[in-house]
Amino acid sequence: MSRSVQQEAGAGRLALLAALASFALATLTLDWRSLWGDEAFSVWASKQSLLALWGGLDAQPPLYHTLLAGARLLWGESVFALRFLSVLSAVLLVPLGFRLARLLGLRMGAVLVAWAMALAPIQLYFAQEARMYAPAALFAAIAMVVARVGALRTWRRSAAYALATLAALLMHYYTAGIVVVNAAYALWRAWRAQQGGRAVSSQLRRWVLVHGMVALLFTGWFVLFQSRYALRATRGRAQWLAPLAEIAENVPNGLRGLLLGLHVDAAWNAPALVLFALALLGVLGYWRAWRRGDAVLVWAWSLIPLVLVTLTASRSAVVPDFHPRYYLFALLPLLLALGGWTLWSQRWVRGVAALLMLAPALGSAALFDLSWAKSRYAELIAHLQREHQTGDVLVMVNSDQFALAEYYRPPALPTWLVSNALLNDEAAVRHELEIFLRSASRVWVVNYGWAMALRPPSAVERALRERAVLVDQRGYQDAALLLFDLRVSEGGAFEPHDALFGGQIRLVGVRARRSVYRPGENVVLDLLWRAEQPPRTDYTVFMHLRRADTGEQLNAFDSPPQPPTSAWAVGATITDTRAVPIPSHAPPGDYVVIVGWYLYPSFERLSLNGSAQTEYLAARVRVE
Repeated sequence: MSRSVQQEAGAGRLALLAALASFALATLTLDWRSLWGDEAFSVWASKQSLLALWGGLDAQPPLYHTLLAGARLLWGESVFALRFLSVLSAVLLVPLGFRLARLLGLRMGAVLVAWAMALAPIQLYFAQEARMYAPAALFAAIAMVVARVGALRTWRRSAAYALATLAALLMHYYTAGIVVVNAAYALWRAWRAQQGGRAVSSQLRRWVLVHGMVALLFTGWFVLFQSRYALRATRGRAQWLAPLAEIAENVPNGLRGLLLGLHVDAAWNAPALVLFALALLGVLGYWRAWRRGDAVLVWAWSLIPLVLVTLTASRSAVVPDFHPRYYLFALLPLLLALGGWTLWSQRWVRGVAALLMLAPALGSAALFDLSWAKSRYAELIAHLQREHQTGDVLVMVNSDQFALAEYYRPPALPTWLVSNALLNDEAAVRHELEIFLRSASRVWVVNYGWAMALRPPSAVERALRERAVLVDQRGYQDAALLLFDLRVSEGGAFEPHDALFGGQIRLVGVRARRSVYRPGENVVLDLLWRAEQPPRTDYTVFMHLRRADTGEQLNAFDSPPQPPTSAWAVGATITDTRAVPIPSHAPPGDYVVIVGWYLYPSFERLSLNGSAQTEYLAARVRVE
């Protein structure tokens, strides 16, 4: 066996090893994180009819949801199975990147491209997401390979080129940058292939026919079924393209996410820009090796998708959202550009190129960091399943969570999924809530997505606070779970108290709704606060239940008051109704309720009456 054949075989084995490494890394942590909202929507969409999918069910193209429907039939409904289609797409990108690099004349660089693609943090991130980004990158890469080998030489290749192009566009619109470059390159190849008028006209006819068919099919489908989304996006917009100020903000953030990973902070913007510049300069290696057509092709593949996204995706642009994931289709071209440095004869240049291509792989360690999970909705539902009781009802604020709720299945409680449009109508919310709560004793509320950030709280929460007491509140990344108890007695008169916290907030009265409780019930207090001076920021109240004899703490419930302290006027009094649950295993005896204030997230407490103390005994109760 000749030396060159041995080298080829060795390079192929290294590329295969890179694909296996990509598969191992992607699957190792594949189901560690819950599905998040967009993934759950994709799962829901994949369960709809093909007619609905291709008839404009979603603003995104329908091919991914169609393939996901088939993947569900093959592999099942688990989180692992639902994301496996993206894993396969990311893994197949590795040998495709290797093949494309060899077509461009890279030798050692082809192996480096394969490993860099296998370990790229952003690639591994989207390999673990049940969305269209990894499959779209795969079809864009297939289209690049077919274009490079000569898309119009035969009708078979022309058909493969057309199918790959259509598939890429029907996966994600931003693959259009790669499609445009491929079309220009195929046209240039047709002109260069001229061996007499007949050959030229044959390839040109194929170019016109293939691109005409792709344009007709894609544009026809888009105009018939998707144009309403485009019209909705552009309605009322003063401009379609991103202003320069937003471009200057987006580009460094986008390149940082693309080249170094989505979990690297803004301090790495400058290194990302340097790496990007070095990648673009890498095409000089192709130029120097007399592969000038390839130099221009790699340069165009790298830049045109980035330019398309940069101009159209931003707060003020036609796509009012910018994210590094839209740059994903330029990742392989940029790695190919970096690989151009390996065409230089100097060993140190090739060594530096290898380091530049593989160094970002360190960001793949973020796969093992659970803190970046987009959702903990599964934990929320699990807690609700464990803790719900007879007489409970469920209110789900923000109807966008319907897909997550359908997948994770909350307990079989009477449920009201509040429409987003209804939240703006306070009177309608109160009327519907009054009807819904007629036979309820406790109300679970799920605040999801943007509903979590509503300030003041949503109309649902405001209405509940007037007739019930909040007894539990838990955050779950993109959602929050609240529990209101409707079984609250009126209580008597306020008892005067005098406790000044931080020189700003004074407790002037406490009203205990009851003095005797049973295990499993909630100790409810009305706290009367007064601002002695403008509170400096928003503070949180803590309320602890402890045994009177030993001081052992049995339970606690912390939450900021409503309205938040930063909105309190000096001299105004605020009635703050609070509750702390009594554990079901609490022994009979005397208990005390302790209150105080702290600053979140530092947990720095406010001092009590100018002393070193920070806790105030607000009430004594008995558990029987």
